[in-house]
Amino acid sequence: MKVKPIFVGLLITLIFFLISLFTLSDYNVNWDEPVHFMRGQAYLRYFLTGEKNYKNLPSSLPRLSIYQSNTLDGEYFLENDSGHPPLNGILAALTNYIFYQKLGILGDIEAYHLFIILVSTCLAFLIFYWAREEYGLFAGVVAFLSLTFYPLFFGESHNNIKDPVEASFFAFALYGFYKGIKCQNWRWIIFSSLFAGFALGTKFNILFLPFILFPWLLALGIKKIFSKKFALFFLVYPFIVLVIFFASWPFLWQEPIFNLLKTFGYYKEIGTGAVYQPQFIVAGFSTYPLQAIIFTTPLVVLFFSFIGIIGAFANLRKKQKTSFLWLLWFLIPIMRVSLPGASIYGGVRQIMEYIPAMALLTGLGASSMVTWLHGYMARIKKPFNHLTIQLLILLMFLPITFKIISIHPNQNLYFNPLIGGLQGAAEKNFPGWGITLGNPYLQGVKWLNQNVEPNAKLVLSLGMMTNVPKIKLREDIEFSNALESLTWREGEYIMGLTYYSFPLPYDTQYPERYLEPGWEKKVEGMSILKIWKNDLAHTKNGFVAEKDITSETKIAVEDYGLLVDFQKPVFLTRMEVFLDPKKTNEIKWGVISTSLDGVSWDEQPEGLSQNQIPRVQKLKNGMITHFFAAIPARFLKIKITPFDRSYLRVGNSVKITTLRDLKP
Repeated sequence: MKVKPIFVGLLITLIFFLISLFTLSDYNVNWDEPVHFMRGQAYLRYFLTGEKNYKNLPSSLPRLSIYQSNTLDGEYFLENDSGHPPLNGILAALTNYIFYQKLGILGDIEAYHLFIILVSTCLAFLIFYWAREEYGLFAGVVAFLSLTFYPLFFGESHNNIKDPVEASFFAFALYGFYKGIKCQNWRWIIFSSLFAGFALGTKFNILFLPFILFPWLLALGIKKIFSKKFALFFLVYPFIVLVIFFASWPFLWQEPIFNLLKTFGYYKEIGTGAVYQPQFIVAGFSTYPLQAIIFTTPLVVLFFSFIGIIGAFANLRKKQKTSFLWLLWFLIPIMRVSLPGASIYGGVRQIMEYIPAMALLTGLGASSMVTWLHGYMARIKKPFNHLTIQLLILLMFLPITFKIISIHPNQNLYFNPLIGGLQGAAEKNFPGWGITLGNPYLQGVKWLNQNVEPNAKLVLSLGMMTNVPKIKLREDIEFSNALESLTWREGEYIMGLTYYSFPLPYDTQYPERYLEPGWEKKVEGMSILKIWKNDLAHTKNGFVAEKDITSETKIAVEDYGLLVDFQKPVFLTRMEVFLDPKKTNEIKWGVISTSLDGVSWDEQPEGLSQNQIPRVQKLKNGMITHFFAAIPARFLKIKITPFDRSYLRVGNSVKITTLRDLKP
């Protein structure tokens, strides 16, 4: 009996969903999610009950989420909300409310993430269905595999509350519009507008949908665009989108125009102006997004999507214009972040809507390859079996399957062999190569739960405590960043990521410089997370004893502040500058820099201000205290704004401490 193609799609979609479901507990919350969950819970409660806080929670709820915050509740968000719209967080809070709070089927975190894998699974089925609809079952299966085996999508469909959700809503909006035009059916146009509204309620990426649709409509012909039958629905379309957007965001109800402009300002700030990868700028355009896609896409997808792109251009001469729509869908998100003045950071997850389009083009490319081989074999009069070639192409997905398994659950770190994998990306310092959004923290937590002594203490070397949900930690482990003891070495465990794309403050440099790690998580030989114990037993040789070298230094008072010459390279650990207490409050800011040669200077990430972390640095009672993580230096420059020589105390004005037993 011949199996219907739709059943094939449903079966592989079910398999993808079950794999995603049973691996949910392997993924941590990413560092963007907690505020989305707290805001989602606050707004969900507001919608369901009209309550703006959690004072009158029903006793029928046997469980409460850790993200039902009495501080960040409805009252707070109605007055202070900002950033991305909240619909995705509200829907994630709804799945948490049902599957954790009410039914207790899933854990607290997993119940939020269930929403993400649900919409990602729906996207996977849509991609299969659309490719099969246009080019047959084989194209549908290849498109499905290209999406679900795309490492970035597979990994972040577990714990990225924004981008896979936006990509899914974006795809359904596009498909609905396509079907409406193709079938001349207004119901599909309404369907599209609903999902465009859901997408706008998640991120503003959907605002670029017209740049995909208009060229496609022009390619179809003028009659399709101005059909009287659809004119009304084209006018209704933006109205439906805006209604969903405003209705799902109570913050906008307060001062609609002001708060909407505030949101547009947020997107302008994060999406334009800053150049995060200047080395990739060519004639004003950034090549970083395209290179990032080339290096993070599995080779099988890269190869067949390239063939699909060629096929899409070739199809422009034909009546079949669907592949042109897919091509625009793939290109526009990339182009918009490549234009002069546009900004993107953290890889290409922010434009994840390109991935389903790329998957469809891959299905087209694989199908075209089979057709081409059939024609070629017919010309040379050789026997040809479609099924054999199709099977061989499907087997080409085995390497990426094994890779996804081997690096689980760190699929968002995948780089392909063109750059040498993750190790090659690290060696070339490709921007964003090690960004994990905090996912490895859970792997560290699992090690801590199994290995540390009772009543251990834990801090993060950099990050907020929300990066590690306390419900995942063993109950006796005391977790607070306030427990950080640094060179006092009080025996706490320090957990930290090993990749950051910005200069690190002292307390983050400290464990890497001073301590031997007790455990580390590696992917492809690259360390992505380390855990240190901050005690003498785990301190590196030579990193304990210090000495005062003030008497050996030359101190010059310059117009900008102080220039200190240690006379020889040292490992700098501490500096104290003594000022007139009466003049201290006049100082607004300061910059501290070090140098080995007096020519090239490294500005320290922590400047000088009135409000610094007390143990790291302080400007108080006439004394500047600044710690250094055993930084090799010969010169120290302190620029103070404003500065006057009268600020300095009479007599010794500086004290310098270095490591005693080590020399650079």
